[in-house]
Amino acid sequence: MTLLKILLSALERALTWYASSRAQQFVEDHFREKGYDEDSIDIARQAATLLAGALVTALMEQILQIITTHLTH
Repeated sequence: MTLLKILLSALERALTWYASSRAQQFVEDHFREKGYDEDSIDIARQAATLLAGALVTALMEQILQIITTHLTH
């Protein structure tokens, strides 16, 4: 089980990095297209990063819970 948690933790970090990167790029492209200033774009990128991280964390917690439930039954 410990190895599984280590693997899921590594997967979570990789997914968080990827999702955050894509979210930041999406926000930057669309905010820049609409003419927002750099401060607004920076704030939106930070918010996108936090949201992406929270979503990946919640997803990974659910996956770990499902795996743990099935392994104990």
